[in-house]
Amino acid sequence: MKRFSLIVASLLAAALFTSLVTAPLQAQGTGPKPPISDPQLGKPKKDTQTATADTGTNAAEPADTNAGTGADTAAAANAIKTLADVKACLANGQTVYGVTSNTTNVRSAPSTDACRYGKLAKGTMVAIADLQVSKPKPLAMAQPTTDATAEAGPTVGYVEDIQPLFVRSCSACHNAAAKTMGLQTTVYATLMAGSQNGPVVVPGNPDASKLWEMVGQGKMPATGPLPDAEKELVRQWIAQGAAEHRANSAAAAPSPAAAGESTWFTLISPKLTAVKDACSDAPTEGSTLASADLIIPVSCGVEPTGAQVKTALNGGRTATTGSSATTAKAASAAATSAGAAGTTEAKPAAAAMHGASASGTGITAAALGLPAPSESDAYMVPSGFCAERRLPDNHRGITAISFAPDGRMFLALDSDLAHDVDPLVLYDAYHPSRSIAVYDWANDTKPAEIMSESSRITGLDYADGSLYVSRAGEVGRVPDGGSYEALAGGFSVSSQLFHANNGILVDNGWLYVSAGGVRDGYVEGPIVGVGEAGAQDIVSGGNPYAARIVRAPLDALLSQKSIGAFSPAVRGVRNPYGITADPSGRIWFTDNGATNVPDEIAAGDEVNVIDPGTITGDDATSPYYGFPLALSGSPPDWYTKPVLTLVNSAAPTGITYAYDTIFYGEYGRNPGIYRVAKAADGTLVGERIIMGWPVLSLATAPDGALWVGMGDGGLYRMTPGCN
Repeated sequence: MKRFSLIVASLLAAALFTSLVTAPLQAQGTGPKPPISDPQLGKPKKDTQTATADTGTNAAEPADTNAGTGADTAAAANAIKTLADVKACLANGQTVYGVTSNTTNVRSAPSTDACRYGKLAKGTMVAIADLQVSKPKPLAMAQPTTDATAEAGPTVGYVEDIQPLFVRSCSACHNAAAKTMGLQTTVYATLMAGSQNGPVVVPGNPDASKLWEMVGQGKMPATGPLPDAEKELVRQWIAQGAAEHRANSAAAAPSPAAAGESTWFTLISPKLTAVKDACSDAPTEGSTLASADLIIPVSCGVEPTGAQVKTALNGGRTATTGSSATTAKAASAAATSAGAAGTTEAKPAAAAMHGASASGTGITAAALGLPAPSESDAYMVPSGFCAERRLPDNHRGITAISFAPDGRMFLALDSDLAHDVDPLVLYDAYHPSRSIAVYDWANDTKPAEIMSESSRITGLDYADGSLYVSRAGEVGRVPDGGSYEALAGGFSVSSQLFHANNGILVDNGWLYVSAGGVRDGYVEGPIVGVGEAGAQDIVSGGNPYAARIVRAPLDALLSQKSIGAFSPAVRGVRNPYGITADPSGRIWFTDNGATNVPDEIAAGDEVNVIDPGTITGDDATSPYYGFPLALSGSPPDWYTKPVLTLVNSAAPTGITYAYDTIFYGEYGRNPGIYRVAKAADGTLVGERIIMGWPVLSLATAPDGALWVGMGDGGLYRMTPGCN
């Protein structure tokens, strides 16, 4: 899941908030901006030497070649900040100097499909010879600028600047439902109230604030560190007094960018770090192109001092480049109206996100017309369904559920994944603390373990007298009356990311496995300049049985007992988790997208469907679902589109077919259980029927009832009716 991966959050929030002590902050890697097409730029005006800054605690500081008071004065006099400053400097025939705010690709042509000459690390000083504004610009982000003349008072506010970040990246574990360690970050009042251990924000003092300790050191969010500019925004917010609102929101807000525009700089002789997929030819004069979204202008005509560069980086601001999308700060504008009215809860605008056409999916169940998920929704109170809890004394996480035709219920049991989490267990996929138990739910007897001391178990499916098991790195089975038998090993496992072989399904003579990859696809840097095969190889770490749905003929797997019996069914997925089949034989699965991705770019949290008739068994021709290349722009028409594109960081988990439609769980943002249905316009929607956390597993009993397993040990039988 994101995963089971967002379970990372349970622990990171629980264990780290309780045990970590304040330590000197260390510089952390930054998440990338979305890759952008590079238009052809003009020719350089002159050559110059670039310098790479030394990365210190909060910013990179280049070698200061302008030593001396006179040079400092000259540099200060030529300081620039805005795009207008850049244009004026270049118009006067002078060179603009800037510094990269993130890892920056330098390309040969105006397209993300073009090759890269190399890349520049964050904090690299560059010389700029020209710029060009290009239209259109897909999915780019403009960086806000701050007016130094803004009136006194906080320029960073919780509602305008911080809440959008925390809703996007922290709500999986610190929302109204989860409140891990008693902390809710998605509302100003609850954040300032702190956790069960006390306040986490000391207004005016970041170094004394637990929140900054965790965010600044990259230990939170659990799903991956915030980009450095966003970390700095959090630090500034606390340092300025942790205000609920900016002193003057209108003055502090960035100017809206011209729709569809993007700005690109021609760099003069940049010193590049080599990349594996580099262009075969050497760069020529005027051909080294970089996005202005990733470069902070610093000075005109005179190389900046180290202090100027450090100030620019610490400020976390770049010139407004005219892109049609915005950073979290600009994107928060739509959310500020609710805060101004007296509430700081971010409310979704629509009741449900419409997905693909219902045609061809077999879904005919009508939508219930439920309102959009809200943090004010009642916890574990379903809409349109009854929820009956079983095993009320169980606190072990239920990570998978399956049924035998005779009604026997099999549960995969983990440690408690919502309360006192042990990091040594949670982060170790191979820790022998998991088990499988059989539960007579009709008579409510105590579950009896049939397998113990197991590694992490994320998938169960009963078929033909055996319980098939997906656990860390391998699949196997437990025959009725027998013991566990391994069938295939060699799947990729990333314990920290909670990526591995996850769900398992036996259907129509095939055994399917949803197999996760080993790369986030966004936080670690954009994957661009390669085709589908190259991207697939990167996210899978070269493992042909990772970042895919794979399948094997069941009889061949039982005879060969080798991973070689598997072949690809689907490519272009990140960490597929739950998998199920509908009565017509379609295969449905959930996929967990990349972390900390701005909301204007779909991160890859999805519900997908496969027609087995389209599966070729060959990597070159298998259906391709777009990850990670779709993060860099509009995907080609031939990519297989998701049935439902979920909100970023939704972290969908288990999935099953019940009551004539598909149900799935979400662990992360807007957690709970969702029902797929057909809207009046013929498209599919996912409606939340119950708010709950953390939902991990769903299964359908022989009597047709929907069962739900939770990370806190909750086990629920859900049937239509009640309200």
